[in-house]
Amino acid sequence: MRPRPFRRQISPVLGTLLFAIVALGSLVSCRVQPTLSALDHKLYGTSPDAFHHWWINAQADAQSVSPATVDQWIAYAPSGLGRVAARSGTWDLSTDLCSFAPDTGPTFDFRRACIRHDFAWRNLKRLDAQRSERIDTRVRRVRATDLFLADMRVACDGRSGVARTTCRTVATSYHRAVLLVA
Repeated sequence: MRPRPFRRQISPVLGTLLFAIVALGSLVSCRVQPTLSALDHKLYGTSPDAFHHWWINAQADAQSVSPATVDQWIAYAPSGLGRVAARSGTWDLSTDLCSFAPDTGPTFDFRRACIRHDFAWRNLKRLDAQRSERIDTRVRRVRATDLFLADMRVACDGRSGVARTTCRTVATSYHRAVLLVA
């Protein structure tokens, strides 16, 4: 009879602990993949205020800063909103606000609308690149741009008289300009 080779026994507690560490490590290293339905919910299933609140907190978490810092960036230093950390999470949270058009003016403030619009377009692009089945991004970009107009109109609703009319005129111009590239 051959002697059995020596095997070190791992205690059940140590084995369970090792399994838990490996499992936790794989969970931490996995990034949840965004879906079209989750994107649609974030865009169309939330009010402009609810979306903005979520986005501010998600941006703060992604960049390891406070929500107050993100508010400051929106107001005074928007370049902070486009850092790599804002682009590298589950969602692309980056924004350049209203790109080349003014974000604010005497009769309007479209920063919130521009943030949600950037979120929509950037994440549609990301989802399209991740899927084997192509997304009809043109139709979805047009829909997101119509939401952009609705969000800008909400921003205009806080104005009165001529300022509201001017704000809505600017909103319509922005909407038409963006539709040209959708």
